[in-house]
Amino acid sequence: MFDYNIFIQGFPGKSSTHGGLGWSTVTLLSHNDTHIIIDVGSFGVRPLILDKLKARGLSPSDISMVLLTHTHWDHCVNWTLFPNATIVVGQEDMKWALNEPPGGWHVPELYVKELHSSSQMRQVVHLEEIVPGITAHQTDGHSPGHLAYTVDNGDYDLIFSGDAAKNRAELLSRDADMTLNLSDSRESIDYLWRLWRKKENSVLIPGHDIPMKLVDGKTVYLHERKADLQYWFSDTLEKYTTIELADDAALAEQIK
Repeated sequence: MFDYNIFIQGFPGKSSTHGGLGWSTVTLLSHNDTHIIIDVGSFGVRPLILDKLKARGLSPSDISMVLLTHTHWDHCVNWTLFPNATIVVGQEDMKWALNEPPGGWHVPELYVKELHSSSQMRQVVHLEEIVPGITAHQTDGHSPGHLAYTVDNGDYDLIFSGDAAKNRAELLSRDADMTLNLSDSRESIDYLWRLWRKKENSVLIPGHDIPMKLVDGKTVYLHERKADLQYWFSDTLEKYTTIELADDAALAEQIK
């Protein structure tokens, strides 16, 4: 069985003035001496990832595999932190990313090209078993060749939906924001629901939200949301304001 630890919580939000926040989920899977990271985030979370590893007595060299759900900047660029890891990426997604013209908002061109030429890369396809118990599922829409991953833990599965279903709102509405193909995204969300319902107590971990499970058919969050913004609008660094982004009620109370 694999234990999972959420290193970085995904956050279901974006900014009308600063674009996509890129606050994506980074998860450590561990089984005995095997350590796998699913999605690796972008530059801003590097110190946090390193701190989380250190707290568990691990270093980047102890990671044997990185599973990328897709090649967008907020999920893939930190693959370079893990020198001993096999970097798993969808064959179709890599093909698409390599052919994207420079200057787009989603693909980090140089990091994708470096990964494609690296001996660390392993390209996989739909329903390929990555290691015993971990299977890739092509879930198109958000990007062509996007992968979700299921982890067979016996009585329940861990389901990493990546950005095929970024958050609870997309799962419940069966609709998608920031997708390259809305029809494909809706089909992928339906597919994820089928995976989720296969086993009671299965845990779904989205790309931009916290883990959840189904209880009497309803989605229930399993973790406390932790997110905040700190900003300086004063004349000194000692005086700053923190806005907690934990939930709607808490945020509404702060901005009264």
